[in-house]
Amino acid sequence: MKRLHTGRLTGLLLGLALVASACSAGNSGVAGRQGDPIPSTTFKTFAGETASLVAYEGTPLVLNFWASWCPSCVAEMSAAFLPAQEQLGDDVAFLGMNIQDERDKALDLVEETGVLFDLAEDPDGSLYTALGGLGMPFTVFISPDGLILDVHNGPLTEGQLVDRINEVLLS
Repeated sequence: MKRLHTGRLTGLLLGLALVASACSAGNSGVAGRQGDPIPSTTFKTFAGETASLVAYEGTPLVLNFWASWCPSCVAEMSAAFLPAQEQLGDDVAFLGMNIQDERDKALDLVEETGVLFDLAEDPDGSLYTALGGLGMPFTVFISPDGLILDVHNGPLTEGQLVDRINEVLLS
């Protein structure tokens, strides 16, 4: 009987270790997606136009998934993305992708934070899922030739975001 409990405990601990490892590895790094081309999925911009990530080819792109119901997203928009765009916006494109949100609340947040980058919608989360999103906010760093270079699940500070952009997209 003791062996059975020890075996279950060992299996449980091994399983938890694997989950913890996967979660921490997902915070930064691309877990099998590095170098993959961006999906050709189309989406609607906040201006109502149909667009795709392919339209950004030729320029490094920082794609950030956010929602008004996500407190970390709200904080990150004005504290990290707005100043990063002000610093690096001449060299890098920024696209804020609103996910599974109420349009009025999303528009209110954009006005409140004063963000100036391109904004679009992923109402069903399909692009988020295709890119490997696991948490919110979720940021994808895309090369000028349309390849996924890095992802980050969770909030970024201004310093972390600027460092990642310089390391991954501008070096």
